[in-house]
Amino acid sequence: MNKELGNIQLNWKSKKSIPIFLLLLYYIFIVCTYLNQDGHKDIEKPSFLIITVLWVTVSLISMLEISQVRRFIKKHGKWIDGLLLLLTPIASFLMVEIMVSNFNMDMYKGYTFYNLIWYFIIYYLIHAVIRNCKLTIIIGNFLIYMAGLINYLVYLFRGNPILPSDLLAWQTGVSVASNYELSFSKGFLIATLIMLVVFVVGNKLENKDKKLSFTNRMIGLGAYVLFAAMVFNVFFHSDLIETKIKVLDFFAPKYTYSCYGTAFGFVANVEAMDTDLPDGYSVDQVEEAYKEESEKEAKDIVTSTDNKPNIIAIMNEAFSDLSMMGEYNTNMDYLPNIRALTKNTTKGALYVSVFGGATSDTEYEFLTGNSMAVMPQNCVPYQQFVTEPTDSLASTLKAQGYYNIAIHPYEPSGYKRDLVYPLLGFDEFLSMQDFNNPQRIRTFISDRESYKKVIEEYENKGKDQPLFIFNVTMQNHGGYSGETIFEEKDTVRLTDLKGYTKVEQYLSLLRESDKAFQSLIDYFAKQEEHTVILLFGDHQPVAYSEFHDALAKQGKVSEMEGYQRKYRVPFILWANYDISASDVDKISANYLSSYLLKSAGLKGTTYNHYLMDLYEEIPVINGLFYIDKNNQGHKFSEATAYSDLITQYRYIGYNNALDKKDRLKEFYRLKNE
Repeated sequence: MNKELGNIQLNWKSKKSIPIFLLLLYYIFIVCTYLNQDGHKDIEKPSFLIITVLWVTVSLISMLEISQVRRFIKKHGKWIDGLLLLLTPIASFLMVEIMVSNFNMDMYKGYTFYNLIWYFIIYYLIHAVIRNCKLTIIIGNFLIYMAGLINYLVYLFRGNPILPSDLLAWQTGVSVASNYELSFSKGFLIATLIMLVVFVVGNKLENKDKKLSFTNRMIGLGAYVLFAAMVFNVFFHSDLIETKIKVLDFFAPKYTYSCYGTAFGFVANVEAMDTDLPDGYSVDQVEEAYKEESEKEAKDIVTSTDNKPNIIAIMNEAFSDLSMMGEYNTNMDYLPNIRALTKNTTKGALYVSVFGGATSDTEYEFLTGNSMAVMPQNCVPYQQFVTEPTDSLASTLKAQGYYNIAIHPYEPSGYKRDLVYPLLGFDEFLSMQDFNNPQRIRTFISDRESYKKVIEEYENKGKDQPLFIFNVTMQNHGGYSGETIFEEKDTVRLTDLKGYTKVEQYLSLLRESDKAFQSLIDYFAKQEEHTVILLFGDHQPVAYSEFHDALAKQGKVSEMEGYQRKYRVPFILWANYDISASDVDKISANYLSSYLLKSAGLKGTTYNHYLMDLYEEIPVINGLFYIDKNNQGHKFSEATAYSDLITQYRYIGYNNALDKKDRLKEFYRLKNE
């Protein structure tokens, strides 16, 4: 029914009003969810009422037919279309940022252009194809709103925005998202209102049916292609991104997006995923390198396939023995229990690729056998490249009947572990949400609580079910204040070097880790089932930064030796049964899982065989340097007798980690898998 008021009609029964009613139902759903979620009851009522009134007002306006307005639009259609094609990308940019409550004015002042250009790219692509302004605005507005909605949901479920690599692992993301509860913010309500306004404005335009010639369409499309090519060239083939984005935060991408904008942050992450073929790389060369390994007997790694001990690998946050860096004295030993372990115990120096942070890099090296030396510089593999099922220590053990559990007593979304662990072959992932009222030291769940969870999972497993647990602890994470957090009798003090209170706090934390580890050893020493426990650090703590320089000068070591010491942490491998044990002078994280398989008497892949052979020649390869069997350290830029082996490893590592198309899967999986 049309209600006429002079030259004004309210066409609420028109077919054109159906989308408005659907959007109204959508808004009612959002409102109901918003009002029923925790934290929003009886809060921000004025803002909520204003948004609701505006929504209803805009909806009513969309149904109004005003003859004067209609005539004006027809008369000035070209100018109006052009103006709206300029304004709607701006509205979409604001919609996406407001949806995730990004009100960082520095971003708007400094980086609006670098974001807006991508919204223009989207709208103008649609317009170049369909050449209809009305449909361009409606379709572009809908697509960008949906992209913003997906980004909002990823923020909601994982605490970080969507990354390009998330699109490649979307199935895992969907399965993870099902564990979270939907909620909406005020920013989301405002952004949805912006979407409605853009839709209504676009819907008011004339839907021109004028047919354009083929030549006209080709000219328009060609102009767009030139424009897009210029934009892509500037962003992806110049130093623009490096110049404008000072820090690309892979651990917490939300900070990058907040500082530089969602679109620009996303594009920067796309550029960071770009990988170049190593010079001279070919799949044939990788096959040739593996040929010799494939012909070898499994005895190189496997000593017994009947015994399948439980495997517990603990990557202890910032675990590092400062005595490996230089001489100094303390009022007490901070690792007395670990130092006392001798029976069925292997100890050694582990070289990693990072200092003070970037935990997941060491994780990746350990689990996959791929050194950061074979990865693009400054990348974070978990964030960028683990986007599909990936062969790892977990998948190798799974093929031998193991049940795999990852434990990390912190946020599950850190370094995308909630998405990455299933892709690496873990059956379960337990995060901080799975700990009930745990003991905390500072703000982090303690190592003792983390090990209690390990024991709990062991006790809940089936009798004949071999278990692999990978435990990444949090107790000793950075953020050292220098304050005394334990009683004085339990506080480690430096007796000959003063002023390093943060180091003292860290060493005191390390002493608590030592106690917790001993309790874990004591428990499994009493168990009948064979169990192997590996403990290693992910990197040295940032608290060592200044202290490291002081010890290096005191020890008068060479520049190369002083540099290498920053990337050296301890590892301890212990078993509750008789195993071959001998100390290891040095080994890097990419070899450690192969070494673990060999020590436990378990099968390894052809890649594991290759790594153990390479270890004999070059026992250390990290992302910064390598050390040969004669204990000589080298930069990768040097020409040495080992350069060919390094090049071969780069080829093999590229094939395993980055060559998604021609990856030689058979070499990274067990023959019977």
